[in-house]
Amino acid sequence: MLKINIICVGKNKDQWIDDAVAHYIKLLKKFAIITFDYIPGKSISKTISEKELILHEAGLIRKRLRTKYQIALSDKGRQFDSIEFSKWLSTLQQKCEGSCDMIIGGIYGLCPELLSACQNVISLSPMTMSHQIVRPVLLEQLFRGYSILSGGKYHK
Repeated sequence: MLKINIICVGKNKDQWIDDAVAHYIKLLKKFAIITFDYIPGKSISKTISEKELILHEAGLIRKRLRTKYQIALSDKGRQFDSIEFSKWLSTLQQKCEGSCDMIIGGIYGLCPELLSACQNVISLSPMTMSHQIVRPVLLEQLFRGYSILSGGKYHK
């Protein structure tokens, strides 16, 4: 069973995000072990630039990496349809030797150095999404991918 450690910047701000995350983690239990590691977000201020903020977040993310295989989420990453994603997911466990980190950046995304250090960079959409929304969307897509692989009807 694949172990996925999802590293995110900032706590969930709304209860419905927490509820959606909990819902999909429950559904995914038969396919994967999912953990979340929330990094405290730093407040935006006039004293810190966008670049300084993403570099600060990257340092905190690096300290939370648990595996040798990292997957970053970025709107500039590889895009899949549902079937392609399920095929990619089916090979992931072997590639990552059973565990991986998935990284969701903060409001400005992830720094280029962190993106280039990852083994994969994937996109859930070419559109920019709130880093809060990405959490349940990623879990839903993981569940959809595993449902396809197991012959379930959820994805239809």
